[in-house]
Amino acid sequence: MNAIANIPSSFKADNRSATQRLLKQVKEQQQDFEWYPTTDEILDVIKSDIIKTYKVREIGHGDDPTRKYINKSILDVGAGDGRALMKLTDGKRYAIEKSTVLQQAMDASIFLIGTDFHQQTLMDKQVNIVFCNPPYLEYDAWTCKVIREANCEHAYFVIPHRWEVNSAIERTLKDRGAIATRLKLLDFKDADRQARAIVDIIRVDFSKSKHEYYRDYDLTQTVDAFSLWFKNEFEPNKTESDISKKCKAEMDEERLKEKQLRNDIISQQGLVKSLEEFYNRDMTQLLDTYKSLTSIDEELLSELSVKMKDVRELLRMKVASLKAKYWKELFDNLEDITSRLTSTSRTSLLELMQNNMSIDFTAQNAFAVCIWVLKNCNNYFDSQLIEVFESIYSLESAKNYKSNEKTLVQDKWRYNRASDHSHYKLDYRVVCHGLGGLGDNSWHYRNHGCGLQERSVDNINNILTVANNLGFLQNDDCPKAQSFAWVRGEKQEFKYKDLSTGELDTLMEVKFYLNGNVWIKFNQKFMQKFNVEFGRLKGWLRSAKEAAEETGYDIETVQNMFKSNIQLEAKNMPLMLGSAL
Repeated sequence: MNAIANIPSSFKADNRSATQRLLKQVKEQQQDFEWYPTTDEILDVIKSDIIKTYKVREIGHGDDPTRKYINKSILDVGAGDGRALMKLTDGKRYAIEKSTVLQQAMDASIFLIGTDFHQQTLMDKQVNIVFCNPPYLEYDAWTCKVIREANCEHAYFVIPHRWEVNSAIERTLKDRGAIATRLKLLDFKDADRQARAIVDIIRVDFSKSKHEYYRDYDLTQTVDAFSLWFKNEFEPNKTESDISKKCKAEMDEERLKEKQLRNDIISQQGLVKSLEEFYNRDMTQLLDTYKSLTSIDEELLSELSVKMKDVRELLRMKVASLKAKYWKELFDNLEDITSRLTSTSRTSLLELMQNNMSIDFTAQNAFAVCIWVLKNCNNYFDSQLIEVFESIYSLESAKNYKSNEKTLVQDKWRYNRASDHSHYKLDYRVVCHGLGGLGDNSWHYRNHGCGLQERSVDNINNILTVANNLGFLQNDDCPKAQSFAWVRGEKQEFKYKDLSTGELDTLMEVKFYLNGNVWIKFNQKFMQKFNVEFGRLKGWLRSAKEAAEETGYDIETVQNMFKSNIQLEAKNMPLMLGSAL
């Protein structure tokens, strides 16, 4: 039965009348940002699902012995007048709402933590649930941003029925490791503000763990928002959806204005010290705003239902958000360094960096983080070269060192029969058996829009990253793996810029075959350098002379290759460190 049917018609009429008056004020103030209040019918569906999901028990409250008390924290993105929050939870209520008219109409129990949704970062706003009934014309951008950034267990959306065929939403769900479930199909025909839209009520789960009424078990998100953000920010030459491009364009316009004002200061004293100055200014303004509350009469605050403990909680959230904003700005400027990391190395660095988001943004802390990143990246540069080299190893392509037989006898080297080599180099023509292949339509092997499996794209780009670190530089004229239209058995050429001539030359030719094998023909100079550095890092080649003897390469050539893998120093980031160098 429709939940609204049991509500007296006079009550519904009064409620609709109040909404119409509020809507009129919103329009008069030119603050109608597509506010279509969520209907009671929709909210009843969501509330019932929350009760079921969290196994909420009846507590016999007041005149209603069957009333269920929901104590979960909820953030409403585009909260309107806050009616959804009042309906869905008895716990902590947070809102993001742009209209000042609607802000004033909210209940005193609702904490406003942001205004313009596109300028908000949701990663640091931890709640149990996020609810969003987005503007109809921007529903996909809003939905993708919430899914991508929400720091919660579950999210509920009221969005057009066509969301299921929206590729941006599908891709964002996959990236986040989230699962979307349709709860019901409804409309706004009987809404306080009527519309012809047919909408789905969906729940998005960020954790596969189950809830019990008395506790929550291990609610770790499948892919946490910060990890996804870092991957997207630092993945070189990533493919952007139309939605992300639209959001990025809007943000870039605002950033451009701000950067124009900041550039002179940054060029004089370096990015880190400049950011510290801006951070201290913003933090002072924030703290001064909250300190001003102490000058207000306590009785007046009480009449306004303002509790200082709630103010402290909101301040704590604001401070965390400000810190995250400035650390993100710093991390954005590390791209020249992090772009030299393979996908595996970037993930490892991410896991180490996550704790830094909560520390104070000071020049001293930022300098320490920059140097720490350099040290860790240098370690990764060596380990990832070994990892990528071994990923393209095959028995057919490997050649023993000249002294390999002697080494086996003297060192009693133990090795796996599947390898059949201990100290070896690779031929410049390689047949790989473990790099992935062309994509199919399965969930785990979704292609990258170019025919390749995601794993294949990562593996090929990892080779390009290592080549770049060895001096075979790629620029904008050198496409990555996802830029080609891959067809089985047809080769694709990857280029690099020869610094001695300034011309583009072939780094490698790659073919994918039906059986999953990958055929690669490398530039011979690159493979020589790759072999020398691999042997050195494995401890097999202890000098350029030894490398020349074992590999058979010319000694003068090897001398220029030995210890050629990139190592960065503080001087590689002068813009950030400025006068600290």
